[in-house]
Amino acid sequence: MSKKTRQWVTILGLFVLLVAAGVGYYAASVHQNKKEKQEAKDEDQITLYAMEQDQICKIHLKTKDRDVTYAKEDSIWKDTSDKNYPVNQDYISDMLNSLATVSASKLVVENPTDLSEYQLDTPAYQIELEDTQGNKNSLAIGLESVAAEGYYAYAGNADKIYTISSNTTDALDYTWGQMMELPEEPDITAAYVTAYSVTPKKGKAFEAVYNEKRAEYKDYDGWDIKKAYAKTMPGSSEALQGLFGGLSSLTCQDGVSYRATKKEKQKYGLDQPAYTIDVSYYTVESDEDGTTDSTSTDETEQKKTEHVYKLYVGSLDSSKEKYYVSVEGEKGIYRMSADTIDGLVKIDAFSMLYQKPHAAKVDTLQKIVLTQNGKKHTITFRKEEVKDAIKEDDESTVYNYYVKLDGVDVDQEAFRNTYTSVFGDLVYRGEISNKVKTTDNTPVESIKIQTDDRVLSMKFLPYDGVNFYRIEVDGQCQFLVDKNVADAVFTKLLASEPAKDQTDKE
Repeated sequence: MSKKTRQWVTILGLFVLLVAAGVGYYAASVHQNKKEKQEAKDEDQITLYAMEQDQICKIHLKTKDRDVTYAKEDSIWKDTSDKNYPVNQDYISDMLNSLATVSASKLVVENPTDLSEYQLDTPAYQIELEDTQGNKNSLAIGLESVAAEGYYAYAGNADKIYTISSNTTDALDYTWGQMMELPEEPDITAAYVTAYSVTPKKGKAFEAVYNEKRAEYKDYDGWDIKKAYAKTMPGSSEALQGLFGGLSSLTCQDGVSYRATKKEKQKYGLDQPAYTIDVSYYTVESDEDGTTDSTSTDETEQKKTEHVYKLYVGSLDSSKEKYYVSVEGEKGIYRMSADTIDGLVKIDAFSMLYQKPHAAKVDTLQKIVLTQNGKKHTITFRKEEVKDAIKEDDESTVYNYYVKLDGVDVDQEAFRNTYTSVFGDLVYRGEISNKVKTTDNTPVESIKIQTDDRVLSMKFLPYDGVNFYRIEVDGQCQFLVDKNVADAVFTKLLASEPAKDQTDKE
């Protein structure tokens, strides 16, 4: 490196150090200014009174709507007018956080001549605190200042009026019902629900049950929809998960009665509930860091706890925004959001169904019998395990597949693609309308499909003669399918390509 170059490097380094020093000085100055401003602000605060929070043993609160005294007995806060009333201990803590020490931002006036000017002749809040040593402090809170500096208030007596923080009253506005200790919110994760039912006072009930191994429709998503139809139907996991998402909002908002009488149950429609919701679900034990092992899909490796939650829904309150409810195992009556409840009980059963009459899992296929125009066609499907095959990471068995249409070999790969495609397109288009009168119940076409799991029978019956067929699935005929799509199932399967170089090993 030349001497000139070294000089430039030295100059550049000094410049960088100078800039860094300048930035550091600026940051330190900003921090110091903030610190000084905060200290000045703290010095401006006027302490009206200060009490040790854990030593306070009595709170008397009086507002326009409430006059209540809470006293601490054996570390539990109780309502002195009704010691059986279940006081929400967290809300008492909120009150103490606001009231144990109260400071003012400024002195407004000494020896005021007209308290009504500050609404302190009839304060919005009157608070009295007492500690275990017998020390007492009081606070009266009136009108909020026009300049939004806080509320006008005085401590002890009204010879000096101050402005205190608006946040002081945040913990004082709990109603009688809100101060009630409410049932614990159930910890329901949609993916962990195993059964869900809604039983209305009037109308059809709805039930969804999941059992991957024993479900009637385990070859679909593993969900069975019961009660909504004459026969059990397969449910859609995706649609049901959307429904179950609302269970995370099952929170009681306030209390009505902590020990409901028969008369109160009648009054609030809970002697004969409008709806009864039953949920079976499980929770997974968290790891030490508070997370669950999302990588483990083997249920035997997860520490699960089973739960059952039952909610009774009564009538709407006068606002029409909340339902009166009671929870199994609890003695009280509470109120819960009408939007939450309606989203869980007003179910369109059709939208919860697996919308395809056939899941089209081609690997489990054994035999298909198609009947069209009085002619039967048989498709057989055979698989053979490939010995010494290179397996995938999941170590699944590798097979060779062989397909015959009416005894003739067809190209298995082309057939599998066609099979998946045609049954993927065949979806329910809606429920059969009572307005369309149909008397001809002779099937236009029919399919019987045998898989490793079950035998499925589908019949396509006349409907409007133009757009739709009625479809009868395993003897139940309640839905419509597109006529052209149904016809294409037969057309495309019967037009399967012949096998190229495939050898029949049967």
